[in-house]
Amino acid sequence: MHLNLQEFNSHNPLVIIQPTPFCNLDCQYCYLPNRNLKQQMSLDVLERIFDEVLKSSLPDPIELVWHAGEPLAVSKDFYRKAFQILNQINLKYNRKLLHGIQTNATLIDEEWINLFQENQIHIGVSIDGPDFIHDRYRVTHTGYGTHKKTMRGIKLLQKNQIPFNTISVLTDFSLDYPYEMFAFFVENEIQRVAFNIDEISGENLSSSYELEQAIYKYKKFIHKFAELVDSNNGIPEVREFVQITSSIKNNPHGKGILINSTNIPFHVITFDYQGNYTTFCPELLATKSSKFDNFIMGNILQNEINSISENSIFKAVNSEIQTGLKACRESCEYWYFCGGGSPSNKFSETGRFDVTETLHCRVHRKALVDSILDYLESKKPVFR
Repeated sequence: MHLNLQEFNSHNPLVIIQPTPFCNLDCQYCYLPNRNLKQQMSLDVLERIFDEVLKSSLPDPIELVWHAGEPLAVSKDFYRKAFQILNQINLKYNRKLLHGIQTNATLIDEEWINLFQENQIHIGVSIDGPDFIHDRYRVTHTGYGTHKKTMRGIKLLQKNQIPFNTISVLTDFSLDYPYEMFAFFVENEIQRVAFNIDEISGENLSSSYELEQAIYKYKKFIHKFAELVDSNNGIPEVREFVQITSSIKNNPHGKGILINSTNIPFHVITFDYQGNYTTFCPELLATKSSKFDNFIMGNILQNEINSISENSIFKAVNSEIQTGLKACRESCEYWYFCGGGSPSNKFSETGRFDVTETLHCRVHRKALVDSILDYLESKKPVFR
């Protein structure tokens, strides 16, 4: 499951902690390897991460997000101890922190609710829409659908007034059902929605958007969903609609500062359960590369994070990423809606970072922007 990372205005530094590679689901488009491994991060590793992050030069507030495979597959006691360690260390540094967990929500119960509330944790939930769409791809390791359990978790969050947003993966199949998707979010009072696509990334080596008609269907879906949201006074709020309209307002003549955090060194730092770390996209730690040593740029038990800029893998990756960014900036009219694309998509699709257009950007940037602009030109939407 992907995080809600693509916020293209100034925002906080993001530290992603992967406490376990294990996930209780086996989603058909997942990019993560080793989803059956039940190893978990030790408290010693966690303590080193906290101390290094809190004493770093990262500006406040720092967002700490637990992610990949399924964070709630680790015990509640682990998190209780984790927050005790974090709070004790922060007595020394007095940093301002924000907390989040990205989850499939199937394991949420009243005890988890109490833990979320005690630590003011914002929740991101992965759900693909109504059951006949969700259960097609988001299944257990034995092939059973998970929609009912995910909805049970969402209802517990709503009952206890815990803020959450959702991320839905749009596949070629779900593009045929904009009305059903919209009705699902409205009927279940889900008010903050984000869309991803089943992209080529990490272990996921194919995408339904390689089909000939998929991009046309995507444009049609986005246009119709925008129309439905507009007819409902801008509810649900859709991340992609907010991003595009914000970019238009802030850069009406192609000017201004755009931030795409996945291309900026140290804006996103990801730690796996062993303490290995990388920067740029979190997906890189799930991507194999002998040339770049699987994108491991240090280990917290051996290397301080401020040494990352001297790491040979970081230098090689960053150099290639910056070359690709320059090429994107100079050649693509969608630059101000994108900021150079996702390094993980570039590498997973082409084996390089110094390239420009990918399938992901043709769909989830260019086709998205075209659809929203078409709608904006034809209407005066509420979400504008």
